[in-house]
Amino acid sequence: MFINGILAQASNVKPESSSSYTVDDFQALYPQFKGLIPDAAISQYVVMANACVNQHRYGAMWHTAIGLFTAHFCALHLQAKKDAGSDASSVLAAATNAGLLSGESADGVSYSREIGSITNDLSGWAGFKLTAYGVQFATLAKMAGKGGMYVW
Repeated sequence: MFINGILAQASNVKPESSSSYTVDDFQALYPQFKGLIPDAAISQYVVMANACVNQHRYGAMWHTAIGLFTAHFCALHLQAKKDAGSDASSVLAAATNAGLLSGESADGVSYSREIGSITNDLSGWAGFKLTAYGVQFATLAKMAGKGGMYVW
């Protein structure tokens, strides 16, 4: 039995979080989202963050990491936000990834956008590359996730 305890400690599998991050915690650090996003949406993102961002994994970085995770989803919400009653094409246009301006034209009215060049080192982090909050969260997650893992 004792050997299993040692193996569990040596593994990189962390137990569930014991604390709970709240909407008030989030809004104290990120007041810029208050009033811009429905309270129900912020609450949903905080619930999701509590399920995904393990306190034991992040240790002293947990408050920062869970706040960035929540802010990332709030920022994505704002990027796609349209007024009620908007037509389908404008809702879809708002939800399209913008990327970075990488080309431009004048009379032919052409431009192109891409995001890969600034986030190559975050390969596999998908949507977290789409906001500054997500990039910061992914950077912390990569630091917290270093180390081996053993599943017994």
